[in-house]
Order: sequence, then C-alpha cells, then structure tokens
Amino acid sequence: MIRAFLVDDEEHALKLLSLFLQRTGEVEVVGQASNGIDALERMRTLRPDVAFLDIEMPGLNGLELAERIGGENLDTQIVFVTAYDQYAISAFDREAVDYLLKPLETERLAKTIQRLKRETGRAHRPPALSEDGRPADAPKVPNVRLLGEIAVAGCGEERLKWRTGKEKELFALLALRCRERLQRDFIVDALWPDEHYQKSKVYLHTCVSFLRKDLRRLGYDDALRYEGEKYYLTPGLFVTDYELLLEALQAAKASVPEELEQPERALALYRAPLFRDEDYVWAENDKRKLEQAVGDLRLELARRCERRGDWSRLIEAAQEQLAASPYDEEAYRLLMKGYSAIGKHEEVVRLYRELKDKLGELGIGPSELTKRLYIGFGLPAGE
Repeated sequence: MIRAFLVDDEEHALKLLSLFLQRTGEVEVVGQASNGIDALERMRTLRPDVAFLDIEMPGLNGLELAERIGGENLDTQIVFVTAYDQYAISAFDREAVDYLLKPLETERLAKTIQRLKRETGRAHRPPALSEDGRPADAPKVPNVRLLGEIAVAGCGEERLKWRTGKEKELFALLALRCRERLQRDFIVDALWPDEHYQKSKVYLHTCVSFLRKDLRRLGYDDALRYEGEKYYLTPGLFVTDYELLLEALQAAKASVPEELEQPERALALYRAPLFRDEDYVWAENDKRKLEQAVGDLRLELARRCERRGDWSRLIEAAQEQLAASPYDEEAYRLLMKGYSAIGKHEEVVRLYRELKDKLGELGIGPSELTKRLYIGFGLPAGE
C-alpha cells in the first residue's frame, strides 16, 4: 500500500483527491494539509511514500515545498497537481515525478499510481551499506569524470545511467562547481535560459528528483543538498578528474623551472577536453581556461626540456600542443628547435612552410621572431 500525503489550499480539492486515491485500493492517505509549512512539519513525522502537491498555493507554494522535501531527504516521491496546464509538459511523462491536471481523470491517476508503485519498490531496496553509511565494498569517494564523457561510478563497475540530458547537465554543473553552493535561479538561467521562469523551476525540480534517486541507487545517500534556495553536492563525497587536474596544474606551475615530473604528471591527467561531447554554454569559459592552461603547460614543459637538452620529449610536447592548437606559433618554434638539435633539417623546413601556409589562411605570415629563428638554423630566408 502506498502511503500518501495531500497538500492543497482548497478543501474541496483535497477531499476529491483523497476520495479518488482511496478508490484505487492501492493508496492510503496518511495526512492532509492546506499549506506548505504545516505539510512539511507533519511529513517529517509521517514520512509518506508520496506527496501530492498543488503548485499554486499562498506562502510556500508546491514547487518550493518540493524543494524543501528533497532538501531534507524525506525519500518522498512528488506528484504535482494543478488546474493550470501551462506546466503540463512532455518532460513529466516519465518515471519518478508525475504531473496531474485538474479536473482529475481516473485513467490518468491510475497511470500515476503504477509509476509510484515502481518507484516506491525501488526505493525500498537500498544497496548494502557498510558501518560508515557508504555502499559495502565501495571506494571512499566515487569516481566522477568530467573530462571527455560525463560519468559517475558507484559500487564496482556500476555507473549512473542518465534518464535525461538535463539531469546529466545539472550534475555536470554541480560537479564543476563542487566547492560552491549554487543559487536556484542561477541554475535555472544556466540550464533553461529561454524558458518561462515557473516552468523552468518545475524542470529543475524534476531533474533534482531524478538525480537524487539515481545517486541513491548507486549507494550515495544525501549526495545532493538544498539549503537557503541553494543546491550543492555534499562536500568531500565526490572527487572529479577535473578537480584533480586543476590541482596538478597549479602544482606544476609552482614547481622549480628545471623539474619535469610535476608538469608531466599534470599533463597525464588531461585525457580529453572538459565536457567533450556536450555543448554547454555556461561551461564555455571554463573549457577555454582549461585548454589555455594545458596548452601553456605543454609549452612550458617543452622549454624545460630544451634547457635540459631532452629533445625527444621536447618534440613530443610540442607535437601534442600543435595537435590541439594548429596555429600555435610558439609550438612551431619549439618543434623546429627540437628537430634542428637532432639534425633533422628537412623537418625544420617542412614545419616552416607548414606554418606559413597555416598563417596564410588568416592573412598573416610568421613573426619576425620565427623568421630570425629559421634563418639562424642556416636555412635560406626565402623558404
């Protein structure tokens, strides 16, 4: 039997919904409230399986109440109920969170009950936990990948399977800003910049609900928190490859000029661009800054190899930078130095011609510094 709590500021609507639910024979109405504040207080004690929330209520409305319920980890499913079809969108034709329009239809309500039964059954089958509350045999922190494909690993080889693209995008934003608490409106503007504000808040709650449940199924309870209209990931619970890379880049930047170990370690952590397969407008600046930092480190590593006379590693670092940034003139100069040092003058000539062609596409030519370097190798200036 599904235990339900009903919230609506209209007494007639409460009675009608209660009657409909009881007639299904699968739902027990354990409580009712006419406002969000009273509802939240009673739900903390009753711990219902599902809350049917009217969206348009004075004071604490249904959307805000849903956020409070999620923020307190009451493990309660949410079904929105309203007379306004402006929120009735296809995004709710999914599992976990549902949406009902007034006047209620018994056929549509039956579909909701079936969805709730599936979700409630899953919620009552939690993974095995160790004494510290983490999944048995799980690592102390989950592995979160933001470089390349976005992925979250749970116990063993299990990985989070995204229900929607927006659920994945929400996690990506929270994980990228894992040391921050993000305002609800900031998230709404980032993920749904062109949508109506109220509709976007419904979208956000849906994604939050999906994400909380999916992380819980991986064994990570209380992973997504909500306080003071701000969302954030539980500090210390997640470690991302992006965060580890940033720390390594900072350590490499602070290392002594002759050292190769720190730069090589940082570059080894860079396996793919940030959110490689996604077009997240809000992440463009972070992506540019990361590519710039990695590119600068490749060039710095090549310069350190030049000072040490490690020409093969210099050539490798410069080639990696050119593969990522084909118009990088400094990378060309370093590569030309490396090939000249090992006597491959034909490669120096080829590179110089290639650089002229590349820059020619932009309507410019090699800088005077590059020309002087080329002439200094004893090669003809006309090349």
